[in-house]
Amino acid sequence: MLRISHHERVDGHPHRWHVFLHGRDQPIPVELDPDERRSLELTDDEIHALLPSALERHHTENRDDVLPGEEYHDATWDAPVRVFQTHFNA
Repeated sequence: MLRISHHERVDGHPHRWHVFLHGRDQPIPVELDPDERRSLELTDDEIHALLPSALERHHTENRDDVLPGEEYHDATWDAPVRVFQTHFNA
């Protein structure tokens, strides 16, 4: 399970967030593709509120038995974690 402390939108990037995990100094960039966004029948505020659970689903589906604190260590601005509409559907 991810230990998300908080998340925030990235100014000027409507489909990107910085997600802060406990124990990490730097946030991880997370992106929702604009085409995927159009497929969701959710408001921007609803998507923002659901982002932590969507990232948790992404993590569960893509888990490679990493140690706590090492999740998404390779995520960068140029290679963000990409969540999809399926991650927002419970």
